[in-house]
Amino acid sequence: MKDVAHNNKNEAVSPLGSNSEAHEEILIKIPGSIVHLIEKDRSVELACGDFFIVSLKQGETTVAVFARVDDDIRWPLARDEAAVKLDESHYFFTLRVPENESDGGELNKGEVELLNYGVSFASKGQKGLLKKFDKILESYSLFSVQEVKKSGGKSKVIDWNVAKEISPDDLEKNKELMEKSSAAYWTVLAPNVEDYSSCIARTIAAGSGQLIRGILWCGDVTVDRLKWGDGFFKKRIRKSKDSDISPGTLRRIKRFVFQR
Repeated sequence: MKDVAHNNKNEAVSPLGSNSEAHEEILIKIPGSIVHLIEKDRSVELACGDFFIVSLKQGETTVAVFARVDDDIRWPLARDEAAVKLDESHYFFTLRVPENESDGGELNKGEVELLNYGVSFASKGQKGLLKKFDKILESYSLFSVQEVKKSGGKSKVIDWNVAKEISPDDLEKNKELMEKSSAAYWTVLAPNVEDYSSCIARTIAAGSGQLIRGILWCGDVTVDRLKWGDGFFKKRIRKSKDSDISPGTLRRIKRFVFQR
């Protein structure tokens, strides 16, 4: 599926089976994305590349819509799953995953685990494409626009504007800087993201889906969290090894990949 080439055209790709009319249709392609699993201790990079929203169709009927980054990872979009825009370069998504045998007994039967993942775009020169992206998210997910408020002041180390100052064409030579900046960004915001997604999950579980859009996003970032993020950014960020990652985070990574 890597032969997809154009941003603004819907493109059909190969059928999923020789005896099936099922096919995938590209709704949008956005170059220059990095995806992280959002964790409080250390957000982990999952993929880097072109970001797609894809419609899975059976004839003229839409069966499912999902996001993917190249052919590395994918996840479904749904009207009761949160997709949140924080600024022109940063979006996060929440996926509720039921327990299964791979959890090693860490979850109770019937319990749902939340996977939060942040997408950072090299957004310079992509304003029009990202507006189209917002419209698609409005149609296929529980989309909202929120704001991050740094009540603790400015970070002394992290430049929160790195992603919007880099274009997709410039990403290759600035990749290390954007990877470090994005990892720090999502790690600093992890408590806010987790609180918001947990509220949504509890509201859905209580059967009050109509109240979801009234849930308040707490976008305040404290002084302590900013200081912690500065320390995180100063460290040398290398490709994660299993030994560097907590068992809980590693399990969530495997669950995320399982969604492909």
